[in-house]
Amino acid sequence: MRENIPFERLFNPRAILIIGVSKLNPSGATQYVYALKAAQFPKPIYLVNPKYTGEELLGYKFYESISSIPDETSVDLAIIALPAQITPSIIEELGKKGILFAHIFSSGFSELDTEFDKSGKKLEDELIKVASKYGIRILGPNCMGIVAPKSKLTFLMSFRSMQKANIENKEIDSEKIEGLEHLGDLMDSGKVAFISQSGGIAFSHGMTSQALGYNFSKVVSLGNQIDLDLLDFLRYFKDDPETKIISMYIENIKRDGNEFVRLLKETTGKKPVIIWKAGIFQTGHQAVMSHTGGLAGNYKMWESMASQTGVILVNNFSELTDMIQTCLAYPVPKSLGTAVLSMSGGTAVESTDEVERNGLIMPLISQEVTQKISQFIPEINSNLKNPLEFGGKNSLDHTIKIIEMLAEEPQFSTIIMTTSPEYLIFRRGNSLDEYIKKISNAIPPDSGKLLLCVTSSINMFEQGIKMNLEFRSRSLSNGFVAYRSTAAAAKSCYRWWKYGKYLEKRK
Repeated sequence: MRENIPFERLFNPRAILIIGVSKLNPSGATQYVYALKAAQFPKPIYLVNPKYTGEELLGYKFYESISSIPDETSVDLAIIALPAQITPSIIEELGKKGILFAHIFSSGFSELDTEFDKSGKKLEDELIKVASKYGIRILGPNCMGIVAPKSKLTFLMSFRSMQKANIENKEIDSEKIEGLEHLGDLMDSGKVAFISQSGGIAFSHGMTSQALGYNFSKVVSLGNQIDLDLLDFLRYFKDDPETKIISMYIENIKRDGNEFVRLLKETTGKKPVIIWKAGIFQTGHQAVMSHTGGLAGNYKMWESMASQTGVILVNNFSELTDMIQTCLAYPVPKSLGTAVLSMSGGTAVESTDEVERNGLIMPLISQEVTQKISQFIPEINSNLKNPLEFGGKNSLDHTIKIIEMLAEEPQFSTIIMTTSPEYLIFRRGNSLDEYIKKISNAIPPDSGKLLLCVTSSINMFEQGIKMNLEFRSRSLSNGFVAYRSTAAAAKSCYRWWKYGKYLEKRK
């Protein structure tokens, strides 16, 4: 039964076997050795390469063959990075050793097949035949594998570890990566699961998420899905107590679309599911077929499926990360009513266009609150309507008081504030800590209201850009999101509201 897959042993293996490690090549199987070492994986790791029998790499011993691994070890996961043609014989050896899971990093399977040459598919069929004989479950082939921060299982590496693994590369300047060395090696366990049909996107998301302030419960790179597939992991994450949000990068569905829809309906009632569906146009559709060897499906079908199931459908990587942050930071908005605060007239006009273009509405501010706000906004270069525009002269304290007043207005569920952290800090004398703290406390957490920040650097000087990046990375842990644009903020807010309406209909 597919429902009885022992995923605990995949995400928390008692020991790992890595096949194909080379001391001369820092990529392939070797990258997993460096990644696991940097992450301080606490369980045994065994390396197989007869060329280095008896030698060590980073303290891990090389063995001549799979059969020579000590019998008393409980190896749950094998990582294979060898030529595709010999992988069936490797699976045979793993089966005789009683190993539960085989992650095949290698490519060269059905993703390379053509109309006239199906040798890759035949090789996959052979793999499944051998694996079935021994009860081995296969992840991949053609994938990066698993990240499970709680058990310190990972394929992610910081730039510092990449440099260590590639010491022959003289082009790397260690001084330039000093500030980034913490990203990748040690990751706290978070609330977000990510399932990806692209290993590169899984890696990028793993690194980017930390800079944006969130972490993962688990990350799965699927590859060709000849055995374990999207549906298996969706079923697992549906009931995983560590996972509060499920996110996906999908190119195609390999198995039973009806079962996929049924699983999504079961899942979205418990936790939000965010899907980035790639390959929506003709050229991208063809690229999907050559990447993972599957059919992409019509995008209108995906939109219909999202409407039926409550899935939050996004269009690109930025929208995916925006939506994850939105789900983590905010309650579902009760209405589409939105107030906008801006430091300039041009930004106010642009923000209004983007807010309404992306589905939100901008009600009037009540006369009573307008009169109160007029005490804090200078008469010159200001506008007391929605959007509120108060020039660059307003203080942070006055801005916070205005936000507090708007939050009491019943017609507004959301307040979008366009801001420039470096301006308020360099020109107005606030510290970044003070700025973040005051924004964080501007709206009571039990009010049900949302305060969305939109940041843009007003200059291209290094110090200003760094401050913007730090502001964005610290915002989520302080209860709000700093978006790159008003369009990004409005789009995420509307999708979050739409998910809330779906949940209401299900009651």
